[in-house]
Amino acid sequence: MPLRLMLSLLATLIAAPALAASQPPLEERVDASVRACRASDTLRVPLRSSGVDLVPLYGNGYGLETASGSPFDEQDLDIELWRENDLAAQLEAYLRCESPVLRVTQAQLQMAAGIAGADPRSEPVTIYQHGWSSGADALVVREGVETLADLSGATIALSAHGPQTDLLASVIDAAKKQWDEGDGGWQSPELVYTEKQIGFGNDTPGGLFYEDDAIDAALVFRPDADVLTSGGEVGTGAEGSVQGAEILFSTRAASRVTSEVYAVRADYLEANREQVKRFVSALFRAEEQVREDVKKLIVDWEATARHLLGDPSATEAARTLWSTVETSGMQGNVDWADPEHPRSFARINASLANALAPLGVLAGEREIRMAGYDYAALAEGVFDKRRVELPSFDRDEAARMVSEQRESGELERRTIAEFEIQFRPNQASFSASEYQQEFETIVEAASSYGGAIFTVEGHADPLAYLKKKKQGADLSTLRSIRQAARNLSRSRAVSVRDAVIEFAESRGVSMDRSQFVTDGLGLSDPKTGICGGDPCPPKTEEQWLSNMRVVFRAVQVEAESATFTPPNSW
Repeated sequence: MPLRLMLSLLATLIAAPALAASQPPLEERVDASVRACRASDTLRVPLRSSGVDLVPLYGNGYGLETASGSPFDEQDLDIELWRENDLAAQLEAYLRCESPVLRVTQAQLQMAAGIAGADPRSEPVTIYQHGWSSGADALVVREGVETLADLSGATIALSAHGPQTDLLASVIDAAKKQWDEGDGGWQSPELVYTEKQIGFGNDTPGGLFYEDDAIDAALVFRPDADVLTSGGEVGTGAEGSVQGAEILFSTRAASRVTSEVYAVRADYLEANREQVKRFVSALFRAEEQVREDVKKLIVDWEATARHLLGDPSATEAARTLWSTVETSGMQGNVDWADPEHPRSFARINASLANALAPLGVLAGEREIRMAGYDYAALAEGVFDKRRVELPSFDRDEAARMVSEQRESGELERRTIAEFEIQFRPNQASFSASEYQQEFETIVEAASSYGGAIFTVEGHADPLAYLKKKKQGADLSTLRSIRQAARNLSRSRAVSVRDAVIEFAESRGVSMDRSQFVTDGLGLSDPKTGICGGDPCPPKTEEQWLSNMRVVFRAVQVEAESATFTPPNSW
């Protein structure tokens, strides 16, 4: 949305919005009964204002009706597209079988399944994963909220049944894990819901955050986040921003938590099996071709803006939509359908329920069927090299950024998640059989936080150094011991990183090696602390062993545009 339009919306605020302390039941917003679906030559499919929806729009020849020679036409399909961002409106059309497809995130699908699954005819069956939000959604916080752990007991605004619900689950999960490392009991945030999603009107998350100091944080689309935070930095209080506001967390770092999917009614799928298969097959071809057209600079951005945003002049905003998503393609759908993959349909649903059920957002995890497609067969002839197989990060730039953040003390604040692996004295190798649980945790985190840098910090035991110093060793000897400890700790960090990547690949999970920055910290940050400039001597065997560790940190790189390459730029 253009800045001038956002500012004009701000100027129209005439009253403080009313707070909705609980999410209104979706049933109250849906006014439709189930009507049967039958065989149909035309498939009516909803669009959302998301970058991944460039794919079906391209598949239709940039029109709402299928154009001759388009990827959908080549598959003998007649597709009618319509834009609808509101879940309740989509669900009403779905129940009436006016549009037998839902275009939703997985959290939205979990919410919709309570209504749609009540009748076996309208039971949702998932058929395709479009991709991921990769920077399109953000958590904006007020001054004073320094880390995710500070969200304990906070007040968070978000749109009811909106697409930021998936990011909320990741925020809560990461915040609780950070809190577990501190003292006291975690308090669930108070969630305040708005009816609308975008902009700064009376009933939007951005509007609430702007107007009411009692709102500690808001889950918003990235353009709204940029206004509130003075372009994604720290809000100055000018031009519609909020003094001190900043983006604490977003789907740029948590780039594989908001899964964008299609689900189709069970009775429609039964009556139109071949048509739906051809639709999925055509989507794979359209996804491959549109990525090529983006590289060749021949995308029709005017038509994209018209159909996804309702404004043909908003071409720059349409380009931004594409830059803030990651499409899945064939390999992504194969992984999504594999229940053992860290970011599979089943595992994402389970993680959403674990985070959102305690907040009352979901009643619990709902069982939702998949169509059971052989995605590799449906994508036959499509060349698909997923982004994860290519380096996403500039290693030198990433290492420089991590070093600067460590020196400035910002690294702890930028850390989303932290994992520790202990080792024994003189240990040089790290087997998957011994560290399977730790490796699985790290692989799952790296799969979720695809836009975050993972630092791998090796630490060393300071006991030998302290003994030598007590014995009166000269400065040169002590420096040599410190350097040897740094070298050894870095070697261990590299060994653990390689073992984790090898473990992931043995499970069929591709890892981006450039995402990992290894560092040997030697004796500089012992678990026992620093006493008078030197490591504190361990008093027990447990303390002695605690210093022998490798620490993984997932670190956000929100403002470091030179570090990370957007996933759809290949």
